[in-house]
Amino acid sequence: MTAIYAENPEGWTLLAPTGFPDERTLQDLVARAPDLLPLSGTPRVVVLGREVLLGSGYVDVLAIEPSGRPVVIEVKLRNNAESRRAVVAQVLAYAAGLHGASVEVFEHDILARHLGGRSLLDLVREAAQDEVANAEDFRANLHAALQSGSFRLVLVLDQVPQELVKLVGYLEAVTQDLVIDLVAVSSYDIAGRRVVVPQRVEPDRLPRVDVAISETTGKSRSPVGEVVAGLDAFRQRALTAPADHRQTLDKLVRWAERISEERLAEVGTYFGKRGEVVLLPRLLPERSGLASIYCWPDGKPSVQLWRSVFERRSPKSMARVTSATDGTEIGQGAMVLVITDGLLEALFDAYVEAKRGS
Repeated sequence: MTAIYAENPEGWTLLAPTGFPDERTLQDLVARAPDLLPLSGTPRVVVLGREVLLGSGYVDVLAIEPSGRPVVIEVKLRNNAESRRAVVAQVLAYAAGLHGASVEVFEHDILARHLGGRSLLDLVREAAQDEVANAEDFRANLHAALQSGSFRLVLVLDQVPQELVKLVGYLEAVTQDLVIDLVAVSSYDIAGRRVVVPQRVEPDRLPRVDVAISETTGKSRSPVGEVVAGLDAFRQRALTAPADHRQTLDKLVRWAERISEERLAEVGTYFGKRGEVVLLPRLLPERSGLASIYCWPDGKPSVQLWRSVFERRSPKSMARVTSATDGTEIGQGAMVLVITDGLLEALFDAYVEAKRGS
């Protein structure tokens, strides 16, 4: 973070950021002065609307480059729990809600109430003037971006957690059509006036490594049938799931994080032969779990319950877990398709019971 010093009678003093009173203040700043954002390639950004409905949620700011590339901007403060990892899932969900739309839907449905009767091209030309491509090229570029998902995603925060920097770096490394900008905006009170310092946060970039190809099979090595430590692989799979399943998958990830943080179980991720990715919160020392958490190839989540493990390790929790399901009895491998907060809380307490009894 840039250091700012102020002179006083005693010498020079390092100023501490005063922060923003709320997210609305930072959102107002971004919407009114988008050019202050230090984006890669330094494009001009034209704001189209605030609180724009995309998919099942409202993006903070929707903008566009003069070339026709849509820009999705999400704002978070450090005291918002979503400023760590959930903001990435949130902005990807907005991008998914935009992906595949036609130019007509983008202009006349998504942006209808924000354009105030003006055409999209006129609004962009009014702001960016001669930087705008001609009408034919602008529409062609916008159409191509909407169909390919080639958007610019911008995350604006007052303070950027390191885990978010790492996650954005990973997404930049494995995606080609997305441009992701991570921007920190610090706010200072200097002589009674707000002074802001925006900075683009650059993740560490690892050199690309070509996937080794087997000379005998001609195929790259696959993790199918393997268990890897931790829940990062499941978390990444959840980020790519369809928007209608992502909220539940995010809850499952947070649940598994609690299990891991409280050391109630050893968490691993299994890659199934049918394309499923499975979270395995396994009790020690036997390394078996009360539940397995599935993300199927279509992104649909489910929870599998293991009766024999409940009977051995968490018998007092069985009735509560059963009552929290959609009527599914705890059978050997019974699958629960309706995942509620009550079920996750009951399962968490079941792991607590197992830990205390070990």
